[in-house]
Amino acid sequence: MRISLLHAVVCGAISLWASVGARDLPRIALKLTPEAHERQQNDPNYIASLVQKARATYSVEALGIKDRRDVPGVSVRPLIQSPTSVRFARRAARSVPVRRRAAAGPNFDLWYQIQVDTHGVSARNSAEQNSTDAESPLLILPTETLNLIHALHRVEGIQSAHALRPGPPPAVHYQDDPLSANQSYLYAAPEGINAPYGWQFPGGDGSGVKVVDIERGWNFDHEDLAAANITLISGRNKAYFDHGTAVLGEMFMVDNQLGGIGIIPGAKGYAVSQHRPDLTYNTADAILEAAAHLSAGDIILIEAQEFDPKDGGYYWPVEITDANFDAILSATSQGIIVVQPACNGAYDLDRYTNLAGKKIFNRNTPDFRDSGAIMVGGASYQAPHGRWPSSNHGSRIDVYSWAEGVVTTATNSSGTDNTLYTSSFPGTSAASPVIVGAAGIIQGISIALRGTRYGPLEMRSILSNPAYGTSSANFVYDRIGTQPDLQLILNALFPDAHQTSSTLTTTSASLPTAASNLTPYPPVPTTEASQSLI
Repeated sequence: MRISLLHAVVCGAISLWASVGARDLPRIALKLTPEAHERQQNDPNYIASLVQKARATYSVEALGIKDRRDVPGVSVRPLIQSPTSVRFARRAARSVPVRRRAAAGPNFDLWYQIQVDTHGVSARNSAEQNSTDAESPLLILPTETLNLIHALHRVEGIQSAHALRPGPPPAVHYQDDPLSANQSYLYAAPEGINAPYGWQFPGGDGSGVKVVDIERGWNFDHEDLAAANITLISGRNKAYFDHGTAVLGEMFMVDNQLGGIGIIPGAKGYAVSQHRPDLTYNTADAILEAAAHLSAGDIILIEAQEFDPKDGGYYWPVEITDANFDAILSATSQGIIVVQPACNGAYDLDRYTNLAGKKIFNRNTPDFRDSGAIMVGGASYQAPHGRWPSSNHGSRIDVYSWAEGVVTTATNSSGTDNTLYTSSFPGTSAASPVIVGAAGIIQGISIALRGTRYGPLEMRSILSNPAYGTSSANFVYDRIGTQPDLQLILNALFPDAHQTSSTLTTTSASLPTAASNLTPYPPVPTTEASQSLI
């Protein structure tokens, strides 16, 4: 077993379009109106004509075209390609919503993806900025791509447009697991969520719950994960292997005599990659694929960030784009719990306005739209927990947990080291699996004791209730929600199941002595590099 500081940036080759080799052409998701969709069905060139109409609204230089007579080639196909994802989306759109949902899932038949070839200029610029072979990829959309998105947004017949472009991801008998003493996010409140208290109850290890992690790469053969038998449902295990390995470790590290302990080692873990089998990068398709393999009450964790279709900047929650929002809504409408990081841009989400001028993240405005997902902010590791400097914040955020000093599994940049651990997994990437663990403990106990499952809005209400959690250091300023306290929650939900003769204690003082070869939890520097992990 070896300990390592988890790198904030992991470099991995990205190829959005294998069919065009080194050229990386702009790819955009479009949502048509029902009328425009019908026209596209009757005329396969209709969307291409809309692109030409959009192109006519701004200068040719903005698209990188030297001569207006050069007409960009446009290829069109449905946004959702996986047959399983298509079936789930259509079922969600026509079925009766599960638990407190006012409407069925969105109609994904209206969504398309286009690839625009502007005769080499835009392709060359996009390839330069999309590549993650460089040490510091540019985390902003190419100008010509952003201009095209804005122009498409103004064209009649198009409801929404955004880029499809990858960026970095956001970042039991436990006493015999040597690193468990250092996993202080497990401890009793106010320090952590008090996972050992939940482990005393039947189902408290997450048994009966399925969890899917959506991101881009993992090391499933790590010594403290291999026995968990985590299954890759679909997609390519391609990039940021250490990030995915760290996320899985927080939830699923095996209850053995190695490393640490996952919060829900009894849950069944799965993974879905945003690098889809058709060689594209498609978060919405990955979400629908994950949902298709789950039942009501199971959990999806989306470990990703997104580009803003308005200004092209990065570090935004995935539901900022309409396709991702619709995919999440499809999942929650079927009773599936979805957890997403608030992400690491230090943005005030309440102030954000989209291309339509709507404050979609602000719960205090009529513009607010609710996907039903649980959004997770990041905080310091020491109590009282202050907002982690890079965490996004605002009224949309429901809960928080540690965004620094998280002990978990790790691997090298190629995903081949099976014995590595980290004491410093950072960001809302690290906070979100803790919340998934809390939800999994509650759900597992409910399944075991009552044979029932909580729905997404019920679980969100439970976890975010300030009466049953730990407030941040300055609740009004921080605006990152509440850290759940499982002892308070479980005593309230299952009063008859409380065990008074527990053999498991929950304070850090009662846990085994910390491993001497593990670096103490250092605060993560708030540098540009550290922000590249959620």
